[in-house]
Amino acid sequence: MKQKFTSEEVINSLEGIQRAEGSPFLFTRIQARMKKEENRPEMVFLRFITRPAFALTLALFFIATNGYLITNSVNKKNAMDDLGQPLAAEYVQHDLNPYDTNELP
Repeated sequence: MKQKFTSEEVINSLEGIQRAEGSPFLFTRIQARMKKEENRPEMVFLRFITRPAFALTLALFFIATNGYLITNSVNKKNAMDDLGQPLAAEYVQHDLNPYDTNELP
């Protein structure tokens, strides 16, 4: 069986409601736990690596290393191409295929 409440009864039911209050020591306990968490080594490390100066320095280091390796790779490739041409010409002259013989067993 459903009871139907009038809007006046619903509005009047909220009279006398007071704001809920926590324990007097709740705030101090929460602050103590936050300070305890703040001083953990993992949190100190995470705070350090998320600093903008550290992140920017790390990014610039990787960009510089990448640029150095790319230019070094290009220079080595050009040097290898210059040295490889005479050797390639020698190997092309001696085109011997052991399966391509006219001798019969």
